Amino acid sequence: VLANQIAVSLENARMYQAMEAMATTDSLTGLKNRRVFQERLSEMLRRAERHGGQVTVLLCDIDHFKRINDTYGHLVGDQVLRRVAQVVQAQVRTIDVAARYGGEEFVVVLDSTDQAGGRLLAERIRQEVQKLVLQSDKGAFGCTLSLGISTFPDDAPGAASEQRLLIESADQALYAAKRGGRNQSVTAREAAAVRTAA
Repeated sequence: VLANQIAVSLENARMYQAMEAMATTDSLTGLKNRRVFQERLSEMLRRAERHGGQVTVLLCDIDHFKRINDTYGHLVGDQVLRRVAQVVQAQVRTIDVAARYGGEEFVVVLDSTDQAGGRLLAERIRQEVQKLVLQSDKGAFGCTLSLGISTFPDDAPGAASEQRLLIESADQALYAAKRGGRNQSVTAREAAAVRTAA
């Protein structure tokens, strides 16, 4: 009887862990999902505001992903998403968050990291993705990544409770990276300088 009760308890715990993983993880890439990213970003921003710290957001987008899907098919496209996700996850610390933001976009939240640290990691991720050799029926191919970087409080002053501004800054930087030729990382400050010059 005792053995049966222990077995039922263990099975319930296993099922609970499986359900929790399904609720917090993107099923295709194995990264955290968007909801977890938003919750963790909110926590990090509140902590940074209290202690005068910094939080950096990297928004990453696979360049010409539609062309990859159109050329090699969606199954290969899914494999590209998984491989890029593995690269991103391998580069972040355990205190950071790597998540699938949507489609071919990924987001990384770096706790206690300034813009220079964010740029270093963005470049490391970009270079590692560029080294990938991906396989298809039509032969081997590669892919590249564009990244936008924003840092609290520099790019979103007073926005610990308004994380949308930090994400928008990273998105504008990502857009600048795309417009500037792709396969590069751009900070929100650099993107703002280009807009001001234009």
